[in-house]
Amino acid sequence: MARMWKPQEFDALYERFFCRDEVGWGLAAYHQRYRSRYKECIRRLATLASSPPVDVLDIGGGQLALLCRKMWNDHGVVADLPGPPLLRMAEQGMETAEWNLCKSEPPFIAQFDFVFFSEVIEHLPIPGYVVLERVRKVLRPGGAIICTTPNLYRLRNLVYMALGRRIFDYFQYPDEDTSLSHILEYTRDHLEWQFKKAGFTKCLVEYSQMPHLPTNPIFRPLALLGYPLHIIPHWRDSLVATGFAPTTSNTVECTLENEDTQAVAAAHISSR
Repeated sequence: MARMWKPQEFDALYERFFCRDEVGWGLAAYHQRYRSRYKECIRRLATLASSPPVDVLDIGGGQLALLCRKMWNDHGVVADLPGPPLLRMAEQGMETAEWNLCKSEPPFIAQFDFVFFSEVIEHLPIPGYVVLERVRKVLRPGGAIICTTPNLYRLRNLVYMALGRRIFDYFQYPDEDTSLSHILEYTRDHLEWQFKKAGFTKCLVEYSQMPHLPTNPIFRPLALLGYPLHIIPHWRDSLVATGFAPTTSNTVECTLENEDTQAVAAAHISSR
């Protein structure tokens, strides 16, 4: 049975912990701008999760895991590169772990019911399925991942291409434990392929429009004028993907061969 979703409680907690600079984040404007994305991720977990508590891993800033702890007393863990975001979460009493997804296997195995992977995969200069397979290993059988990422075909990218502006950061391997800007963005079909290649089952990738205005004031009038065009799903800003780790009862191991290595993927014969 899905847990109770209380949007007013979310709004109050989000405002208290993330939208006031005096609490020490220094990112109030950022959090106010992207409130709808955080809200959608938490709402989706509420529809999927059983009664609390559950074990939640937030790969990234940790805000989603903190909100789950505050709203439902879930056990939350934050994994990220070393730096201020991880330190801020430790100050909030969250369990933290350093994890460079491009370079290493996970520091924990099969101990989480849910993973938040929000606005991360577009920063990683390696095939998405390699990272997603590493993430899958931290999920218990039947556990779920909620992933958000920009849609390659969003209107913003079309405008940038028309104006000759650069869309992506330079494609490079991160030599140090530092984050990169957007290296690549995915189409819905491409992201779904990455999830299936990584061994997730019951995958669903949806177009989503979580409203916010551009940070550059020059582009805000254009964004407002073009907003009605988001009625066309193909042009919406975001992709939201949900996938489940296979269970032992519905997974058949098969060998897939590629140019360099052989990888094991899951072929699923029944739903979760």
